[in-house]
Amino acid sequence: MRLRAHSIQRKQQAQTRVILVSAALLVALLSSTVLAVSPAFAQEEGRYYPETGHTIDGQFVAFFDQQGGLEILGYPITDAFVDPLSGWLIQYFQNARMEMALDPATGEMVAVLSPLGELMNSWDPAVQQNTVDTSGCTFYSDSGHSVCYAFLDFYEAKGGLHTLGLPVSEFKLEGDRLVQYFQGYRLDWMPEAENQVRVAPLGRLHFEQVGYDPNLLNPVLPSNRVLYRVMEMQLKSSVAKPVVITGENQEVYLLVRDQNLHPVQGAAVTLFVHLPDGERTLVMPVTDSEGISRLYLPLEELQPGTVVTLEFWVVYGDLIRMTQDSFMVWW
Repeated sequence: MRLRAHSIQRKQQAQTRVILVSAALLVALLSSTVLAVSPAFAQEEGRYYPETGHTIDGQFVAFFDQQGGLEILGYPITDAFVDPLSGWLIQYFQNARMEMALDPATGEMVAVLSPLGELMNSWDPAVQQNTVDTSGCTFYSDSGHSVCYAFLDFYEAKGGLHTLGLPVSEFKLEGDRLVQYFQGYRLDWMPEAENQVRVAPLGRLHFEQVGYDPNLLNPVLPSNRVLYRVMEMQLKSSVAKPVVITGENQEVYLLVRDQNLHPVQGAAVTLFVHLPDGERTLVMPVTDSEGISRLYLPLEELQPGTVVTLEFWVVYGDLIRMTQDSFMVWW
């Protein structure tokens, strides 16, 4: 029962912290004259992925989401560039390639999926339906091939024809792996994995096969036109004096950086100061262009030997993080 009571008390304290921090964030936003634009309200012209250091071009973002996003296409492995062979704008992903192609119906350039499955495998000769074991299979007369068993389950679950295109081969053995080619992709059967069917990295394979400049694979920092997403915050706190003389004031600092160690500007910081006679709550300035918030902390006469604990809560967009620091009062 004591453990349960202690758990409830900690939960109530955490809930109170969140309420106080949220209130402090509102105060900081209302009182600040210069604020960074929150990612939730920024106009998206592209989408940056720090995992590979590349940005999905704004013309491809909506199509990327419609075609299954990261699960099907994988991360971008290049920024968009003009294909010297076609003169069209293209962009490579781990498993696929997109291009801006002319829509003959409208005469406009639209985002389409490159047929990497066809380009890497061509079309295998069609199989007559009456020669195919239809148990657990679906036959596609437009291509003359069937999709079966685990491949069929994955194919139908992920959008089928709309996402992966028609099958352009039967399942077959390549090396020691069962694979099947579709117009835009290749599926691999991996019985040793939890998810036994996976989309193959045809994007990378085709990029290397064509022989594009390998420097296009190098990470590229996003330009000002691109929405840069802060996905996590890394906090580092410090104090001007680890030991202060009784009656002195203290200066505290907090550095906020993102997943790429870039400074986070406009983060709201709430400071909880734990003192022997209770707790004080202070709203620190929002972080500046260097990701730093600083505050002079006035201290009453404290007994030598007192340890003052500092609890920093930081809010940015939908992210909330906390870190702690401390200093000692001495003679």
